[in-house]
Amino acid sequence: MKKFNCLLVLLSLLIFISCKKSTGRFDNQYKTKNVIVIVMDGARYSETWGEPNHAYIPNISNTIAPKGIVNTNFYTNGPTWTSPGHLAICSGKYYMLNNTGNELPPFPTMFQYFNEKYPLKNSWLICSKDKLEVLANTSNPNYNNLFMPNTNCGVSGLGSGYRTDDITLGVALNIFSNDHPSLSLINFREPDFTGHTNDSLGYLNKISNVDSLINNIISFVENDPIYKGKTTIFITNDHGRHDALNGGLQNHGDNCNGCRHLLLCAYGPDFKENVIINASHQQIDIAPTIAELLYFDLPDSDGKVMQELFK
Repeated sequence: MKKFNCLLVLLSLLIFISCKKSTGRFDNQYKTKNVIVIVMDGARYSETWGEPNHAYIPNISNTIAPKGIVNTNFYTNGPTWTSPGHLAICSGKYYMLNNTGNELPPFPTMFQYFNEKYPLKNSWLICSKDKLEVLANTSNPNYNNLFMPNTNCGVSGLGSGYRTDDITLGVALNIFSNDHPSLSLINFREPDFTGHTNDSLGYLNKISNVDSLINNIISFVENDPIYKGKTTIFITNDHGRHDALNGGLQNHGDNCNGCRHLLLCAYGPDFKENVIINASHQQIDIAPTIAELLYFDLPDSDGKVMQELFK
């Protein structure tokens, strides 16, 4: 009997070790089975959550945030440009990626690591800006042209030019309806595109428009039988814009607070609800948190799991 009990203990220990992840969590711990990252391109924090009345993001403020969690102390400490910002979100690593779409990242993103582990699952990169299609691949010879996500970027792919965000919403909802990807990122080009024209009123209007597009995605997720109750959503920015002391809203690209302070609203079955935190986190912490939720390795990441988001 003692020998039998010892065998049971040993078997239990082996099962424990085989199921345990490097973070100490378990494969079946989370309800999240799908993750969507939504990037509102180039909005300053001072016009999103930092605006006292949240006047330009009524859906995020009044509908989405009460179901999730907002971090008011979320920054990028890397290059404040579109391509590097999206790469940091997707990889958990800062790198000055060429901002024109002419350079592949030198390391894989979360998409390739996810697809490597889950070859039967589905991932998508859906972007208003065509240049972001480079995030689907890497120049790393061990992953080049391997484990790539599906893409739908710009008018018709890399080099085709930008498209409007309303078109991107339609594309995203169609993909969600037909393919139900387990991991996806959506880039809405506004308010960055209009901000560069120095049209301050148009810039604010575009923030509000993207806010409404994001709410459409939330509504779809909450009413879709496959996504409902199993999907986590991150809403953030790739970069902000210059604050008033550093040139104003037309441009971005330096280390001023306007360029670095970002929105982070997270919503999902494993996260706290109706909570606002002030925990120090940064852009590169998104990808490791996603890897934690979906249980895959992200070996190149310099970020950390945002434990404060979890219930």
